[in-house]
Amino acid sequence: MVVKEQKFKQVLSFFITFVLTFIMTCGCSTEEKKEKVKLNGSPFAILEEEEGGVKAKLYYWDLEHKKIKNESKNIYTILKKDVPKEIHKKSPISWDGKGHLVIPSYAQVSQEYQGNVEKVEVPLQEKIIWGKGVKLVSKGKGKYILVFTENGRNKEIELVIPPHFFKMDDGKEYSVEESGTIAGITKNGNEVFILYSCFIPGTGKIYAKLFIAKYDLKAEKIEWGEVKIPEDAELSPALPPLPDNTTSIEKSFFIPTLTVPAEVDIDTMKLKPINNIIEYQKKYASETLKSAMPVNIEILGSYENILFVGIQMVKPTEPPELYVFALRDGKMMGLLHRTVKGIELIDQENKVVGTYDIPRNSSFDGGRDIIFPNTSGTNSMMD
Repeated sequence: MVVKEQKFKQVLSFFITFVLTFIMTCGCSTEEKKEKVKLNGSPFAILEEEEGGVKAKLYYWDLEHKKIKNESKNIYTILKKDVPKEIHKKSPISWDGKGHLVIPSYAQVSQEYQGNVEKVEVPLQEKIIWGKGVKLVSKGKGKYILVFTENGRNKEIELVIPPHFFKMDDGKEYSVEESGTIAGITKNGNEVFILYSCFIPGTGKIYAKLFIAKYDLKAEKIEWGEVKIPEDAELSPALPPLPDNTTSIEKSFFIPTLTVPAEVDIDTMKLKPINNIIEYQKKYASETLKSAMPVNIEILGSYENILFVGIQMVKPTEPPELYVFALRDGKMMGLLHRTVKGIELIDQENKVVGTYDIPRNSSFDGGRDIIFPNTSGTNSMMD
């Protein structure tokens, strides 16, 4: 009898343990749980103009359940008396969607928004380029201060980027620093990657070049590499990759071209145009193909492993609209349609699954009142 009782207790104990484990893990694997966290709520802000200024209001786009959550929080306010002409472009300068926010000094951060807020002068102080987990402060003539967080503290390193030269078909030698500009910076582990874009005038055309300077924090060594660009990639000085229009996810930069955004894969050192966005445009936003003006497919930012791409719709007699695609590894995870009256969410079946009454102020053209997280940015007005 005692033996049976012990066996019963063992079985009961095993069953309780199993049930508790299942409840705690929701029956999901670790990877599945990570996936749910990543897809369940991508933050964005909407600029709302009031009599005294402009407020940035926080929202969340739930890609998994195809909903928008209003957090009823203001991130920051900018008073009209303090507003320069480029205010909406430069606010925020950099935002990771979480706690880290870089804004102009004249912006007033709301008490409701808690996080690591960095205020900078625009454009009076030295040029700074922000990226994912790192920033680069220019000191002139190839000298920089590299700033990043290590063990919870800011660390600064004096960095001298050695000149890199390359030859073109004309036999002439060119310098990356003189013929190009820094398009983006990102940190991955103990490596920092700095992307340069160069445009060199030739006979009848302009040649595009991309280079990456890789800095090893442990070895304190810089290596240069050239990115292979396919012939059909339409990189142009008319729309050059700059910190304000690029972003990064893990070990990739995403940059604009005249046609579609493109991925710079750091591991393979190859440029890969995101061509399937054209198919998505035809299927989900076909009216943009009839736009009254030619429109670019823009990079709006990124959060975790989600890339936000925007396509504007310009109508002859109505205010412009904006379609925002949320892409993961090139696959559409959700679509947001910004109209004058509000926001529509569209699913993969091309059906409107949610409508939100969030009217747009007339002073913001073509959905320019929506801000998505993007760690890439600069305080320079010249870029």
